[in-house]
Amino acid sequence: MFPPTNPILNRILASNGALRSLAVNCSLLDDSAVAAIAKGSLRELSLLKCSSFSSYLFVAVGERCKNLRSFVLEMAASDDDEHFGICRKSIAHIVRGCGYLENLSLKFFPLLGPGSVDFESLVPIPSTIKVLLLQPVSNWQVKRLFPISTSLNTPVSNTLESLSLVLDIITDELVAFITGSLHNLVELCLEDNPINEPDLHNDLTNIGLQALGLCHNLTHLSLTRGKQNCSSTFRRVTDFGILMLAEGCKQLKTIRLAGFSKVRDAGYAALLQSCKDLKKFEVSTGCLSDLTCLDLDEAAPKITEVRLLCCCLLTSETAISLSSCTNLEVLDLSGCRSIADSGLVSISQLSKLTLLDLAGADITDAGLSALGNGRCPMSSLCLRGCKRISNNGIASLLCGSGTINKTLVSLDIGNIPRISNRSVTLIAKNCEQISTLCLRNCLLINDSSLETLGSMRHNSGKSSLKMLDLSYCSRLSRSFLGLFEPPFFRGLRWLGVGKNMLERRGCSPTVAELLERKPGLTVCGNACEMGCRNQCHPDIRSQ
Repeated sequence: MFPPTNPILNRILASNGALRSLAVNCSLLDDSAVAAIAKGSLRELSLLKCSSFSSYLFVAVGERCKNLRSFVLEMAASDDDEHFGICRKSIAHIVRGCGYLENLSLKFFPLLGPGSVDFESLVPIPSTIKVLLLQPVSNWQVKRLFPISTSLNTPVSNTLESLSLVLDIITDELVAFITGSLHNLVELCLEDNPINEPDLHNDLTNIGLQALGLCHNLTHLSLTRGKQNCSSTFRRVTDFGILMLAEGCKQLKTIRLAGFSKVRDAGYAALLQSCKDLKKFEVSTGCLSDLTCLDLDEAAPKITEVRLLCCCLLTSETAISLSSCTNLEVLDLSGCRSIADSGLVSISQLSKLTLLDLAGADITDAGLSALGNGRCPMSSLCLRGCKRISNNGIASLLCGSGTINKTLVSLDIGNIPRISNRSVTLIAKNCEQISTLCLRNCLLINDSSLETLGSMRHNSGKSSLKMLDLSYCSRLSRSFLGLFEPPFFRGLRWLGVGKNMLERRGCSPTVAELLERKPGLTVCGNACEMGCRNQCHPDIRSQ
């Protein structure tokens, strides 16, 4: 999303008094833009990647946006810790002032210590709230937000439908608090990032999973443990716990699980067999094998999305089994290193598949040939780290008898040693709709391929490319940024280059000079993933 400056945003919004929905990348904005943002006509407001606002933002939105139904905030820590601390303690203004609020999403970065954000000031949560996301929130704060005692029930108990929390730790007691006080939950997403290895008596166990069966309306469930602080897992959850979850929550349509190191095929297979309406299934574990997906006959017709991440025991047999899911639209097998060409032959016949992620797979040019001649209307393809692929494979993919060259919008061929200028030229000439291209760590790419890519035009006469990742492409010259000056790369909104390339001496033009000539472009020097995603960085010109 294009990050406007204060003057640009003020010019765009100054005279617009009927605006109902607004989403802004606020990475370049400060308090001088608040007056333009906080409009009384707004029903939906999303402020993303904020880093320079003060508490004035919360006060202004609470006072002026009385009819707001949805408020989404992403705020990063600034250089002024005191200033950021005041913001964290000002969120109550939103809830108090916006009496019709139904969707409230508050994310603060980076993940700070337990209780660092004053979420308890939201108590009592208004009965209008149906969707709530808080990050980061502590275990004890949740207990204040949702007391389990009947006499202390909050007005939100019977209205909240979706709850997403990023916690310090998920425990049985926490799950009991949630299931005991929120009776109409349809969606529950819990993620934790423990600072230390959790005590065995203060962690999630099979009992916590059994308690989830009390949420009779639950259709979407996500339970994940991150490894940002330590390599901890849910050590006390076994197949038995997952079997009880499958028995108690048969109505689930979406399942997302990560960090369950003691769960094996029996547990995951039980979920696939018991949840008859299952549409989306995601598991990240090293313990899942081909046996999980061996018998999908009954579940297969309804499944539209499968993500099996870092499942090192999976082979092409799983890909062959998943080919029975004829309505499959999304298949993510990233980190499954034993997926080979035979699996791609089956996948290539899925007529509704639009996203395929094979990062790190053991596929070759022959597998890409099968995809290029297949039936998939692919819009997004990730081949990052598939080290056996060469330029010939990219040629087979894009010049086959299929339609992938007409439908492909996003392509990731980063970290592949044999990818060179020839592949970039093939992409520029054959991919009519390509808007996102990742070439990071492709060490054979040089300036000549960028010249071809920057001047590509299709039927509309414009370049479709919006985001390009060139991090760690070390053969680019010191003057490679000059290739992005007008009239080249028209429409490009995000460029990833990596800090090592920006620190070279004698670069001409400089990043500041390029951004002066292309004010709509964002240059990332932090080697982030495409678009920086949830990362919030200061303006690169000030670093």
